[in-house]
Amino acid sequence: MLSLRHRALKKMDRVVGPWMTRHVKPRSDGIRRIAKSPSRDRKGPAVPPDEVGNILVIRPGGLGDAALTFPMLTALDDFYPKSTIVVLAEMRNASVYAACPIVDAVLCYDQKPLWTLNRLRHFGFDVIIDTEQFHHFSTLIANLLKPTYLCGFDTLSRSRLHTHAVEYSDETYEALSFLGLAEALTGESVHFDVKSPFISAPPDEKAWARKTLSRSNSRSVAVVMPGATSVYRLWPASRYARTVRWLVERGLYVVIIGGKDAVPASRSMAEGLISSDHILNLAGRTTLLQSLALLEKGRICLCADTGILHLAYGAGTPTVSLFGPGNLPKWAPPDSRHIAVWKEMACSPCTQLGHTPSCSHSIACMEKITVGDVTSAIERVLAL
Repeated sequence: MLSLRHRALKKMDRVVGPWMTRHVKPRSDGIRRIAKSPSRDRKGPAVPPDEVGNILVIRPGGLGDAALTFPMLTALDDFYPKSTIVVLAEMRNASVYAACPIVDAVLCYDQKPLWTLNRLRHFGFDVIIDTEQFHHFSTLIANLLKPTYLCGFDTLSRSRLHTHAVEYSDETYEALSFLGLAEALTGESVHFDVKSPFISAPPDEKAWARKTLSRSNSRSVAVVMPGATSVYRLWPASRYARTVRWLVERGLYVVIIGGKDAVPASRSMAEGLISSDHILNLAGRTTLLQSLALLEKGRICLCADTGILHLAYGAGTPTVSLFGPGNLPKWAPPDSRHIAVWKEMACSPCTQLGHTPSCSHSIACMEKITVGDVTSAIERVLAL
Protein backbone atom coordinates (compact mmCIF):
# COMPACT_ATOMS: atom_id res chain seq x y z
CA MET A 1 0.00 0.00 0.00
CA LEU A 2 1.09 3.58 -0.62
CA SER A 3 2.34 5.50 2.39
CA LEU A 4 0.61 8.62 3.68
CA ARG A 5 3.41 10.71 2.15
CA HIS A 6 2.87 9.17 -1.28
CA ARG A 7 -0.89 9.69 -1.11
CA ALA A 8 -0.36 13.34 -0.15
CA LEU A 9 2.04 13.84 -3.07
CA LYS A 10 -0.45 12.28 -5.48
CA LYS A 11 -3.23 14.55 -4.25
CA MET A 12 -1.02 17.64 -4.61
CA ASP A 13 -0.08 16.51 -8.09
CA ARG A 14 -3.76 16.31 -9.08
CA VAL A 15 -4.62 19.68 -7.52
CA VAL A 16 -1.75 21.98 -8.47
CA GLY A 17 0.13 19.95 -11.07
CA PRO A 18 -2.07 20.82 -14.08
CA TRP A 19 -1.88 24.58 -13.44
CA MET A 20 1.89 24.52 -12.97
CA THR A 21 2.41 22.42 -16.10
CA ARG A 22 0.45 24.94 -18.17
CA HIS A 23 2.19 28.02 -16.79
CA VAL A 24 5.85 27.35 -15.94
CA LYS A 25 8.46 28.39 -18.45
CA PRO A 26 10.26 25.60 -20.36
CA ARG A 27 13.90 25.59 -19.23
CA SER A 28 15.40 23.14 -21.75
CA ASP A 29 17.00 24.82 -24.76
CA GLY A 30 17.47 21.85 -27.08
CA ILE A 31 15.65 21.51 -30.41
CA ARG A 32 12.03 20.52 -29.81
CA ARG A 33 10.58 17.44 -31.47
CA ILE A 34 7.34 15.51 -31.17
CA ALA A 35 7.64 11.78 -31.90
CA LYS A 36 4.22 10.24 -32.53
CA SER A 37 5.91 6.87 -32.76
CA PRO A 38 9.45 5.62 -32.18
CA SER A 39 11.74 7.46 -34.61
CA ARG A 40 12.50 4.51 -36.86
CA ASP A 41 12.83 6.61 -40.02
CA ARG A 42 15.29 9.16 -38.63
CA LYS A 43 18.66 9.03 -40.41
CA GLY A 44 20.88 10.44 -37.72
CA PRO A 45 21.09 10.79 -33.96
CA ALA A 46 18.65 13.32 -32.53
CA VAL A 47 21.13 13.99 -29.70
CA PRO A 48 24.73 13.09 -30.62
CA PRO A 49 26.86 11.18 -28.09
CA ASP A 50 29.39 13.99 -27.83
CA GLU A 51 26.69 16.26 -26.40
CA VAL A 52 25.76 13.94 -23.57
CA GLY A 53 27.74 13.57 -20.36
CA ASN A 54 25.16 13.09 -17.62
CA ILE A 55 21.76 11.43 -18.05
CA LEU A 56 18.97 11.39 -15.49
CA VAL A 57 16.17 8.81 -15.74
CA ILE A 58 13.12 9.53 -13.58
CA ARG A 59 11.16 6.40 -12.61
CA PRO A 60 8.57 6.75 -9.84
CA GLY A 61 6.15 3.90 -9.17
CA GLY A 62 6.47 0.25 -8.31
CA LEU A 63 8.89 -2.58 -8.86
CA GLY A 64 7.43 -3.69 -12.20
CA ASP A 65 7.75 -0.26 -13.80
CA ALA A 66 11.37 -0.05 -12.70
CA ALA A 67 12.24 -3.52 -14.02
CA LEU A 68 10.82 -2.69 -17.43
CA THR A 69 13.13 0.33 -17.82
CA PHE A 70 16.14 -2.00 -18.11
CA PRO A 71 15.98 -2.43 -21.93
CA MET A 72 15.75 1.35 -22.30
CA LEU A 73 18.73 1.87 -19.97
CA THR A 74 20.75 -0.63 -22.00
CA ALA A 75 19.88 1.20 -25.23
CA LEU A 76 20.98 4.51 -23.71
CA ASP A 77 24.24 3.00 -22.48
CA ASP A 78 24.94 1.50 -25.90
CA PHE A 79 24.43 4.82 -27.68
CA TYR A 80 25.99 7.05 -25.01
CA PRO A 81 28.76 4.76 -23.66
CA LYS A 82 30.71 7.55 -21.97
CA SER A 83 27.76 9.03 -20.13
CA THR A 84 26.93 8.81 -16.44
CA ILE A 85 23.42 7.42 -15.84
CA VAL A 86 21.58 8.43 -12.67
CA VAL A 87 18.12 7.15 -11.72
CA LEU A 88 15.66 9.13 -9.61
CA ALA A 89 13.27 6.61 -8.05
CA GLU A 90 11.20 5.88 -4.96
CA MET A 91 12.42 3.89 -1.99
CA ARG A 92 9.94 1.12 -2.87
CA ASN A 93 11.44 0.49 -6.32
CA ALA A 94 15.02 1.73 -5.99
CA SER A 95 16.55 -1.59 -4.89
CA VAL A 96 15.87 -3.24 -8.26
CA TYR A 97 18.50 -1.01 -9.86
CA ALA A 98 21.20 -2.86 -7.92
CA ALA A 99 20.70 -5.48 -10.64
CA CYS A 100 21.55 -2.93 -13.35
CA PRO A 101 25.33 -2.38 -13.41
CA ILE A 102 25.13 0.40 -16.02
CA VAL A 103 23.32 2.68 -13.52
CA ASP A 104 25.94 4.78 -11.76
CA ALA A 105 23.78 6.19 -8.96
CA VAL A 106 20.24 5.90 -7.60
CA LEU A 107 18.59 8.71 -5.66
CA CYS A 108 15.19 8.58 -3.94
CA TYR A 109 13.03 11.68 -4.05
CA ASP A 110 10.96 10.48 -1.07
CA GLN A 111 14.05 10.25 1.15
CA LYS A 112 15.58 13.61 2.16
CA PRO A 113 13.90 15.45 -0.74
CA LEU A 114 15.75 18.77 -0.35
CA TRP A 115 19.13 17.04 -0.10
CA THR A 116 18.24 14.96 -3.16
CA LEU A 117 17.24 18.04 -5.17
CA ASN A 118 20.54 19.75 -4.34
CA ARG A 119 22.42 16.62 -5.34
CA LEU A 120 20.59 16.50 -8.67
CA ARG A 121 21.44 20.13 -9.36
CA HIS A 122 25.10 19.30 -8.75
CA PHE A 123 25.19 16.87 -11.70
CA GLY A 124 24.17 19.36 -14.40
CA PHE A 125 22.26 16.92 -16.61
CA ASP A 126 22.51 17.14 -20.37
CA VAL A 127 19.56 14.78 -20.83
CA ILE A 128 16.64 13.99 -18.54
CA ILE A 129 14.20 11.22 -19.43
CA ASP A 130 10.94 11.32 -17.50
CA THR A 131 9.37 7.87 -17.79
CA GLU A 132 6.29 8.83 -15.74
CA GLN A 133 3.00 8.93 -17.68
CA PHE A 134 0.24 10.08 -15.35
CA HIS A 135 1.67 12.69 -12.97
CA HIS A 136 2.92 16.25 -13.39
CA PHE A 137 5.55 16.72 -10.67
CA SER A 138 8.18 14.51 -12.30
CA THR A 139 8.26 16.68 -15.42
CA LEU A 140 8.12 19.87 -13.35
CA ILE A 141 11.17 18.73 -11.35
CA ALA A 142 12.97 17.77 -14.54
CA ASN A 143 12.22 21.20 -16.02
CA LEU A 144 13.50 22.87 -12.84
CA LEU A 145 16.87 21.14 -13.30
CA LYS A 146 17.33 22.90 -16.68
CA PRO A 147 18.64 20.02 -18.82
CA THR A 148 19.61 20.69 -22.41
CA TYR A 149 17.20 17.98 -23.51
CA LEU A 150 14.07 16.79 -21.72
CA CYS A 151 12.32 13.70 -23.04
CA GLY A 152 8.99 12.29 -21.87
CA PHE A 153 5.52 11.10 -22.79
CA ASP A 154 3.02 13.56 -24.23
CA THR A 155 0.32 12.88 -21.62
CA LEU A 156 -1.32 15.53 -19.39
CA SER A 157 -0.21 18.43 -21.62
CA ARG A 158 3.36 18.04 -20.37
CA SER A 159 4.85 18.06 -23.87
CA ARG A 160 5.17 21.88 -23.84
CA LEU A 161 8.06 21.37 -21.42
CA HIS A 162 9.74 18.62 -23.46
CA THR A 163 12.30 18.87 -26.20
CA HIS A 164 11.36 15.29 -27.16
CA ALA A 165 7.75 14.29 -26.53
CA VAL A 166 6.70 10.73 -27.32
CA GLU A 167 3.15 9.55 -27.86
CA TYR A 168 1.96 7.16 -25.15
CA SER A 169 -0.58 4.37 -25.47
CA ASP A 170 -2.01 1.99 -22.86
CA GLU A 171 -2.14 -0.61 -25.63
CA THR A 172 1.66 -0.82 -25.92
CA TYR A 173 3.75 -3.11 -23.72
CA GLU A 174 5.41 -0.96 -21.08
CA ALA A 175 9.01 -1.92 -21.90
CA LEU A 176 8.40 -0.94 -25.54
CA SER A 177 6.94 2.40 -24.46
CA PHE A 178 10.09 3.11 -22.45
CA LEU A 179 12.25 2.07 -25.41
CA GLY A 180 10.39 4.65 -27.50
CA LEU A 181 11.89 7.35 -25.28
CA ALA A 182 15.42 6.12 -26.00
CA GLU A 183 14.63 5.93 -29.72
CA ALA A 184 13.37 9.51 -29.76
CA LEU A 185 16.67 10.72 -28.28
CA THR A 186 19.06 8.56 -30.27
CA GLY A 187 17.16 8.48 -33.56
CA GLU A 188 17.86 4.77 -33.80
CA SER A 189 15.47 1.84 -33.80
CA VAL A 190 16.04 -0.60 -30.93
CA HIS A 191 15.22 -4.29 -31.42
CA PHE A 192 13.47 -5.83 -28.42
CA ASP A 193 13.84 -9.60 -28.33
CA VAL A 194 10.83 -10.83 -26.37
CA LYS A 195 12.64 -14.09 -25.50
CA SER A 196 15.93 -12.64 -24.25
CA PRO A 197 16.45 -12.03 -20.50
CA PHE A 198 17.34 -8.47 -19.56
CA ILE A 199 17.70 -8.72 -15.76
CA SER A 200 20.24 -10.77 -13.83
CA ALA A 201 20.94 -11.05 -10.12
CA PRO A 202 24.41 -10.13 -8.79
CA PRO A 203 26.92 -12.98 -8.24
CA ASP A 204 26.49 -13.15 -4.45
CA GLU A 205 22.74 -13.62 -4.75
CA LYS A 206 23.19 -16.25 -7.48
CA ALA A 207 25.47 -18.23 -5.18
CA TRP A 208 22.95 -17.90 -2.35
CA ALA A 209 20.17 -19.22 -4.60
CA ARG A 210 22.25 -22.21 -5.70
CA LYS A 211 22.92 -23.13 -2.08
CA THR A 212 19.33 -22.54 -1.02
CA LEU A 213 17.93 -24.73 -3.80
CA SER A 214 20.40 -27.57 -3.29
CA ARG A 215 17.73 -29.30 -1.18
CA SER A 216 15.44 -29.56 -4.24
CA ASN A 217 17.38 -32.67 -5.34
CA SER A 218 17.60 -31.39 -8.92
CA ARG A 219 13.82 -31.22 -9.31
CA SER A 220 12.32 -28.42 -11.41
CA VAL A 221 11.52 -25.39 -9.28
CA ALA A 222 8.18 -23.58 -9.31
CA VAL A 223 8.36 -20.13 -7.74
CA VAL A 224 5.03 -18.91 -6.33
CA MET A 225 4.33 -15.38 -5.11
CA PRO A 226 0.83 -15.17 -3.55
CA GLY A 227 0.90 -11.52 -2.48
CA ALA A 228 -0.02 -8.23 -4.11
CA THR A 229 0.25 -4.63 -3.00
CA SER A 230 -3.36 -4.04 -4.08
CA VAL A 231 -6.32 -5.98 -2.67
CA TYR A 232 -7.82 -5.89 -6.16
CA ARG A 233 -5.05 -8.18 -7.44
CA LEU A 234 -5.19 -10.83 -4.73
CA TRP A 235 -6.25 -14.39 -5.56
CA PRO A 236 -7.65 -16.43 -2.64
CA ALA A 237 -4.95 -18.10 -0.56
CA SER A 238 -6.91 -21.36 -0.53
CA ARG A 239 -6.67 -21.56 -4.32
CA TYR A 240 -2.95 -20.87 -4.26
CA ALA A 241 -2.68 -23.70 -1.70
CA ARG A 242 -4.55 -26.15 -3.94
CA THR A 243 -2.37 -25.13 -6.88
CA VAL A 244 0.79 -25.65 -4.83
CA ARG A 245 -0.35 -29.16 -3.89
CA TRP A 246 -1.01 -29.84 -7.58
CA LEU A 247 2.53 -28.69 -8.44
CA VAL A 248 4.03 -30.93 -5.73
CA GLU A 249 2.02 -33.91 -6.95
CA ARG A 250 3.59 -33.41 -10.37
CA GLY A 251 7.07 -33.57 -8.94
CA LEU A 252 7.98 -29.89 -8.79
CA TYR A 253 9.78 -28.31 -5.85
CA VAL A 254 7.81 -25.22 -4.79
CA VAL A 255 9.46 -22.09 -3.43
CA ILE A 256 7.18 -19.39 -2.01
CA ILE A 257 8.49 -15.83 -2.10
CA GLY A 258 7.09 -12.37 -1.46
CA GLY A 259 7.12 -9.55 1.04
CA LYS A 260 5.13 -9.10 4.21
CA ASP A 261 1.91 -9.03 2.19
CA ALA A 262 2.54 -12.64 1.13
CA VAL A 263 3.22 -14.09 4.59
CA PRO A 264 -0.38 -14.93 5.65
CA ALA A 265 -1.16 -16.66 2.35
CA SER A 266 2.16 -18.52 2.40
CA ARG A 267 1.34 -20.13 5.75
CA SER A 268 -1.92 -21.46 4.36
CA MET A 269 -0.17 -22.77 1.26
CA ALA A 270 2.51 -24.61 3.20
CA GLU A 271 0.06 -26.29 5.59
CA GLY A 272 0.36 -30.05 5.23
CA LEU A 273 3.48 -29.66 3.10
CA ILE A 274 5.88 -28.30 5.70
CA SER A 275 8.65 -30.72 4.82
CA SER A 276 11.42 -29.13 2.79
CA ASP A 277 11.27 -32.24 0.62
CA HIS A 278 8.33 -30.59 -1.14
CA ILE A 279 8.17 -26.89 -0.42
CA LEU A 280 10.31 -24.02 0.84
CA ASN A 281 8.48 -21.08 2.34
CA LEU A 282 10.64 -17.96 2.07
CA ALA A 283 7.85 -15.35 2.11
CA GLY A 284 8.98 -12.31 4.06
CA ARG A 285 12.49 -13.73 4.42
CA THR A 286 14.34 -12.72 1.25
CA THR A 287 15.65 -9.53 -0.24
CA LEU A 288 14.48 -8.40 -3.65
CA LEU A 289 17.73 -9.50 -5.27
CA GLN A 290 17.56 -12.92 -3.59
CA SER A 291 14.05 -13.31 -4.98
CA LEU A 292 15.40 -12.40 -8.41
CA ALA A 293 18.11 -15.06 -8.09
CA LEU A 294 15.48 -17.66 -7.15
CA LEU A 295 13.37 -16.65 -10.14
CA GLU A 296 16.33 -17.17 -12.43
CA LYS A 297 16.48 -20.78 -11.22
CA GLY A 298 12.75 -21.35 -11.66
CA ARG A 299 11.17 -23.55 -14.31
CA ILE A 300 8.02 -21.49 -13.90
CA CYS A 301 6.68 -18.60 -11.81
CA LEU A 302 3.08 -18.22 -10.65
CA CYS A 303 1.94 -14.82 -9.43
CA ALA A 304 -0.62 -12.08 -9.84
CA ASP A 305 -0.16 -8.95 -11.93
CA THR A 306 2.63 -7.63 -9.71
CA GLY A 307 6.26 -6.54 -9.88
CA ILE A 308 7.47 -10.14 -9.44
CA LEU A 309 5.86 -10.96 -12.81
CA HIS A 310 8.13 -8.45 -14.53
CA LEU A 311 11.21 -9.60 -12.63
CA ALA A 312 10.47 -13.19 -13.71
CA TYR A 313 9.98 -12.15 -17.32
CA GLY A 314 13.14 -10.06 -17.27
CA ALA A 315 15.05 -13.03 -15.83
CA GLY A 316 13.81 -15.30 -18.63
CA THR A 317 11.60 -17.47 -16.41
CA PRO A 318 8.28 -18.65 -17.93
CA THR A 319 5.26 -17.31 -16.06
CA VAL A 320 1.58 -17.83 -15.41
CA SER A 321 0.07 -14.58 -14.17
CA LEU A 322 -3.38 -13.75 -12.86
CA PHE A 323 -4.92 -10.57 -14.25
CA GLY A 324 -7.96 -8.77 -12.90
CA PRO A 325 -8.13 -4.95 -13.05
CA GLY A 326 -4.84 -4.59 -14.94
CA ASN A 327 -4.40 -3.92 -18.65
CA LEU A 328 -3.00 -6.97 -20.51
CA PRO A 329 -1.49 -5.16 -23.54
CA LYS A 330 0.38 -2.81 -21.21
CA TRP A 331 1.57 -5.34 -18.62
CA ALA A 332 1.38 -8.96 -19.85
CA PRO A 333 4.76 -10.22 -21.16
CA PRO A 334 4.65 -10.47 -24.97
CA ASP A 335 5.91 -14.03 -25.43
CA SER A 336 4.24 -17.44 -25.69
CA ARG A 337 6.10 -18.73 -22.61
CA HIS A 338 4.10 -16.28 -20.52
CA ILE A 339 0.37 -16.93 -20.12
CA ALA A 340 -1.94 -14.41 -18.50
CA VAL A 341 -5.10 -15.90 -17.00
CA TRP A 342 -7.88 -13.35 -17.37
CA LYS A 343 -11.67 -13.48 -17.24
CA GLU A 344 -13.24 -11.34 -19.93
CA MET A 345 -15.60 -9.08 -18.01
CA ALA A 346 -17.29 -5.85 -19.03
CA CYS A 347 -15.70 -3.92 -16.16
CA SER A 348 -12.16 -5.29 -16.62
CA PRO A 349 -9.63 -3.81 -17.01
CA CYS A 350 -10.69 -0.92 -14.80
CA THR A 351 -7.30 0.55 -13.90
CA GLN A 352 -6.94 3.84 -15.75
CA LEU A 353 -4.20 6.47 -15.54
CA GLY A 354 -2.51 4.44 -12.84
CA HIS A 355 -5.61 4.42 -10.61
CA THR A 356 -7.87 1.48 -9.72
CA PRO A 357 -11.36 2.58 -8.59
CA SER A 358 -13.30 0.96 -5.75
CA CYS A 359 -14.88 -2.29 -6.91
CA SER A 360 -18.65 -2.76 -6.68
CA HIS A 361 -18.51 -6.33 -8.02
CA SER A 362 -16.66 -8.05 -5.12
CA ILE A 363 -13.50 -8.21 -7.26
CA ALA A 364 -15.22 -10.74 -9.52
CA CYS A 365 -12.41 -10.50 -12.10
CA MET A 366 -10.09 -12.31 -9.65
CA GLU A 367 -12.73 -14.41 -7.89
CA LYS A 368 -13.83 -16.03 -11.16
CA ILE A 369 -10.34 -17.40 -11.87
CA THR A 370 -10.45 -21.08 -10.88
CA VAL A 371 -7.71 -23.48 -9.86
CA GLY A 372 -8.44 -25.39 -13.04
CA ASP A 373 -7.84 -22.25 -15.13
CA VAL A 374 -4.45 -21.83 -13.50
CA THR A 375 -3.28 -25.46 -13.60
CA SER A 376 -4.31 -25.68 -17.26
CA ALA A 377 -2.17 -22.63 -18.04
CA ILE A 378 0.75 -24.08 -16.07
CA GLU A 379 0.53 -27.33 -18.03
CA ARG A 380 0.65 -25.39 -21.30
CA VAL A 381 3.74 -23.46 -20.21
CA LEU A 382 5.54 -26.55 -18.90
CA ALA A 383 4.87 -28.35 -22.19
CA LEU A 384 6.75 -25.71 -24.20
